[in-house]
Amino acid sequence: MHLVSIADLRAEVDGHDLFTSASFGLRTGDRVGVVGPNGVGKSTLLRILAGDREADGGEVVFRDGTRVAWLEQEPTWAPAPALQVLLDGAPEAREDEAHRLLHLLAVDPDHRTDAMSPGQRRRVALGRTLLAPAEILLLDEPTNHLDVEMIDWLEQELSRFSGALVMVTHDRYLLERVTNRMLDLHRIDAGPARVHWHEGSYASLLEARMERADREERDAQRARSRLTKEIAWLRRQPRARTSKPRFRVEQVEQLRDRATLDAPAATLELGTGRRRLGNDVVEVTDARVHRGDTLVLDDVTLTIGPGERVGIVGPNGAGKSTLLEVLAGHRPVDAGTVRIGSTVQFGVYTQDSDLGDEDVSVLDSITAIGSHIPLADGSTLPATSLAERFGFEGRLLNTPVNRLSGGERRRLALLHLLVTAPNVLLLDEPTNDLDLDTLTALEDHLDGFAGTLVVASHDRFVLDRLTDRVLAVGDTRVTAFNDLEAYRAARRSSSRSGPSSPTTDPTPAGGSPSNRARQDARRRRRSLESRVEQLTARRDTIHARMAESAADHAVLSELQSELADVVEQLGTVEEEWLAAAELEESLG
Repeated sequence: MHLVSIADLRAEVDGHDLFTSASFGLRTGDRVGVVGPNGVGKSTLLRILAGDREADGGEVVFRDGTRVAWLEQEPTWAPAPALQVLLDGAPEAREDEAHRLLHLLAVDPDHRTDAMSPGQRRRVALGRTLLAPAEILLLDEPTNHLDVEMIDWLEQELSRFSGALVMVTHDRYLLERVTNRMLDLHRIDAGPARVHWHEGSYASLLEARMERADREERDAQRARSRLTKEIAWLRRQPRARTSKPRFRVEQVEQLRDRATLDAPAATLELGTGRRRLGNDVVEVTDARVHRGDTLVLDDVTLTIGPGERVGIVGPNGAGKSTLLEVLAGHRPVDAGTVRIGSTVQFGVYTQDSDLGDEDVSVLDSITAIGSHIPLADGSTLPATSLAERFGFEGRLLNTPVNRLSGGERRRLALLHLLVTAPNVLLLDEPTNDLDLDTLTALEDHLDGFAGTLVVASHDRFVLDRLTDRVLAVGDTRVTAFNDLEAYRAARRSSSRSGPSSPTTDPTPAGGSPSNRARQDARRRRRSLESRVEQLTARRDTIHARMAESAADHAVLSELQSELADVVEQLGTVEEEWLAAAELEESLG
């Protein structure tokens, strides 16, 4: 029997439908992930289920006695100590369990919520939600303001929850490991979202999306072929005719719409502007940094070289943002030295990045910085094309900056940064408030970035995909690890047996020959991957042209010769890519 049944649910905002015809039910043991772009109605759906908002159509029917616990994005309560806030939300709960949750969430039980940072209040809200007895647990971005260890702990807590779970999150590992069903809110053009119910994990949802995209691409390819013939027919009509048959013109317009269903854009290998990055990027020696009277970093020595991809991790408040400020030269050190290479051009993303004149449109905001961005192959890409890849298209391009949502503002700040074409990117929690589609687009571009990348993040997937090594900040020190898993293993060992020695030498942070070899292998593999994609696209284009020119033997002969050359190149590059991938794997 369902804990709750939802039928033909509809929600609107400002007179426009967010989503319509949402129908599904939740049973005990269901673990549902809700995914979709920003603004599509994910949080609104949770608010309706929580009883905080009325639906604009349809019905929501709960089984008698069903209790719901809800983690909202911006919780509010009367100012009180953290422990009291938890117990007020679950009066029948044991005080020792509330203490346990606050300890795990690194919150002082006596700390008043009106004196907390937004991140601390958010962690108190999570503790209050988990403490409350409930058959249905609704979580809206539960990993925000949690460090890697807290997210690991939360994953285990949710796996043990015995009721029904509905969760909106951009943490893909959490989605994949905890959920068994997915609600996919998918918007077509400017219309309301469609709600697709999918049985299975996040990975199986992506596979289903891929199959759907393949079908659409095949349909679009057929439409393009027919469109070519229809346009040729229209152009062959006698000039004396004042009009062409309306039904044929309408058919061409329909075909054009279908033909625009292109496959997802290929990954771009972003260039680094006019300034080529030299051998020296940043070198920090014996650095000490205070914030007021508090010692944040002490005896920090590290080197970051050209082309490196470094993750920065550590508990909240440990000094990750401070370290980024030091690397960028934005915060002077109280002792020691920071040397920045003469060719370095930084691109710095912070939690409160300035968007400039906010009265102008998104389009004008972008083009004021640059109309084109350089690519690694020497070509350029219109800034508006990159904007489309980040979800800024149609009416949104002409929207004033000051009317953007929080997630849209973050997207625009990242876009501003990429348009400046820096050769060193320093990013502080760039994934917060991004939907999964935008997050994937950002990762694709950063994966192809030709310069040096340093990113502070709690997103385990981002760190695994984009970085080659990790710098852990904690207890005023910075320690280097080969990867995120090595850091997590050291932390687990430390929690069991007290302080342990790091798994790598923190002094030459990134300077070892084995690390440079691994970076070189990765760059080689990425370059070859890009070449494979280019040659594959060229091969497919030739195939399409051959299909269109089947009756023209002269053109067909030329295309066959060109195809043979491309296929030969593709075979060679694929073999080189395989060898590079094996070398990268052997280097760890």
